[in-house]
Amino acid sequence: MKDTVQKRCELLVENRNIIHEGFKLENSLLKAVAGAAFAEKEKTVDVEYLKECRKLLRDKQGALSFFRGNNELIVSTRMALSSDPEKYIDELVEVYNKFQKGKFFGSTYRVLAAMSICDVGKFAEADAIIEKTNAIMTGMKKNHPFITSDEDTSFAVLLAMTEKSVEDILTELEDAYQYIKKSFSLHENAAYSLTQVLTIYDGRYEDKRDRALEIYNAFKAAGLKYGKEYELASLGTLININMSVEELISEIAEASEFFNGKKGFGMLDMSRQTKLMLGAMVVSGVYSEENSVTDASVTSGALAMIIAEQTAMLVAIMIASTSAATASSSH
Repeated sequence: MKDTVQKRCELLVENRNIIHEGFKLENSLLKAVAGAAFAEKEKTVDVEYLKECRKLLRDKQGALSFFRGNNELIVSTRMALSSDPEKYIDELVEVYNKFQKGKFFGSTYRVLAAMSICDVGKFAEADAIIEKTNAIMTGMKKNHPFITSDEDTSFAVLLAMTEKSVEDILTELEDAYQYIKKSFSLHENAAYSLTQVLTIYDGRYEDKRDRALEIYNAFKAAGLKYGKEYELASLGTLININMSVEELISEIAEASEFFNGKKGFGMLDMSRQTKLMLGAMVVSGVYSEENSVTDASVTSGALAMIIAEQTAMLVAIMIASTSAATASSSH
């Protein structure tokens, strides 16, 4: 495993354990994803400062707010990583309220979408991005009313921040999805999420979809089962990494193996598929940073890292929500 990847994994585990001390009741994967966000900035968590950010969030948003619940740790983490936590949460709420215009129900996923806009420094462009996001969502719902849901807003906003037109985005989404879904029967929703991530990147869709499937099949050939549910979308974050598929799989497998046996990463905390996804997120983050030095395209630099982080956050929140629902139905 490359030194940079190993150090990132070590810092992720250290941060996850520090966060656990101050946020014991949070979902294990959410703690790991929050720890990864600090690790990506090469920072060790200051748990007292993170708690202060949570207190500020709670002072500004009531218990029933969509900024709380499963989003609370993620939002607090983003506040702590910003240069001005109060300004960050105020801008985040303002962008979220723009997303909410004309909608009756709130949404966890629109909070994540608003976060993406703020995290790439596009607060001033929020109105135009949201208008484009809504147009993309409308087109997706028209094409696939049964598999398009609120969850897709998190990826639709990333699509809206590319230079591609709404028409081009919807055309590529449809063409790539019709091809990719053949490889993932019974997992059409996850295949559609993967297609959305692929469409965010530049390049011919045929090349992107083939690369994603090649990576998936290489995991299978190596005896590793990459998740076909929530985790599948994260495969898309690997397509632009400049290394052979064999090297890539080996690097991710070693990162995933590193987590085994670590506190908070046991079988009761997260599945093997989830640890593979975390390994993919770390590898994607490290190599996206390297790509951004040599490649000026926006989707190879800052946005690529946001895609990897956003995918992991989305997966963590989906799993946390599913776990909570399962726990409550069993009582």
